[in-house]
Amino acid sequence: MTKKILKYVILLLVLCNMPGFVLLYFGPVFGSAASYLTTILLIIYFFISKPWQKPVVPIIIFTLLYFLLSSLNYNGDEIYFLKEFLRFFILIICITQVMYDSSYRDIFYILLIGGISVIINGLVFPETNVIYHLVRGRYAGFLLNPNTAGIVCLLGMALSYSINNKLFKLLGQAIFTFAGILTLSRTFIAVWVVINLFAIFKDRKNLLAPIIGTIAVTVMITFTNSKNFASDRFDAFTSFFVEGEVKTKTLNNDTRDKTWALYYDLIFKKPILGHGYNSFQLQRQNLPGVHNSYLMVIGESGILPFILFIGFYLYLLKNSIGHFYKEPYLTYTILVILLNLMVSHTFFTNYQSLALSIFVFLRIREIKDKKNNLEHIKSN
Repeated sequence: MTKKILKYVILLLVLCNMPGFVLLYFGPVFGSAASYLTTILLIIYFFISKPWQKPVVPIIIFTLLYFLLSSLNYNGDEIYFLKEFLRFFILIICITQVMYDSSYRDIFYILLIGGISVIINGLVFPETNVIYHLVRGRYAGFLLNPNTAGIVCLLGMALSYSINNKLFKLLGQAIFTFAGILTLSRTFIAVWVVINLFAIFKDRKNLLAPIIGTIAVTVMITFTNSKNFASDRFDAFTSFFVEGEVKTKTLNNDTRDKTWALYYDLIFKKPILGHGYNSFQLQRQNLPGVHNSYLMVIGESGILPFILFIGFYLYLLKNSIGHFYKEPYLTYTILVILLNLMVSHTFFTNYQSLALSIFVFLRIREIKDKKNNLEHIKSN
């Protein structure tokens, strides 16, 4: 029982960004304590979980290469760099055991807590965004960043199709959909549609999810106070559902491809070793941060970690599609992660994509091992 409680606490801390939330709302002392607590609990869980599962070797090699090569051109605080490396390395080693012991249902319910926190933020405490200097008019709950919150809602939506209990499945889809809408994330809307198209293709019964989405949008437009939302995004979003002109200008404004283009020349200047750790993540010299994890990796550490990074995710995509008819939620999950990596550079600071990537890898490995064992038994 103790180990099970510890697992849920770790999942909550990692997947719902609790250290970041505590840091912002309760100050640096409690924030640092929450961060160190996460690392300590991960280590404790790892050592009480013998026999240990095989590590995710590609991620370990990628991490070592990324931090080694990005350190060569790093000009910042060496102690900070070393702490970030050790924290991330401990995470990838120890979270593997946690994710191995976790089910689809475990992760679904933890992500559901994150989705509920977004709804509470948007409907009950919208003023906190102004007080704590967060993005105005877009809500994120524990996740703080509305784009990250949108991704968490999408991951929850993807895993909802693994839930057998129809009531909890539909309730979860309703919560994730409504919470995702409150983030006013363009990525959420686009990927939500893609996930549901795949789900309907797999099973016509999944038509209920788009119906839930329509109800959620109707509730938002009808009953929420539009003054609590970022006016340009809210107007652009609702223009799809009310009579009049669709405001595509706002939807196309400040698109990620324009941000990525600012970094292309920098990448070509140092394609082998990159520009150093954090150089593509921080805002500096009129550069807003690259908002693309693939470009971040090659821009900060060069071509070799980039190739390994791409190869790892191509492996996950290929094999999740290969098991689509047996476990389609693997495909849904990896699609969300791949698209998240295209629009964010928080791979090393927000751990939802990393943790779920490891979960998908372990699930694929488990399916392959069962298949190989079955073939071995048949051959004998």
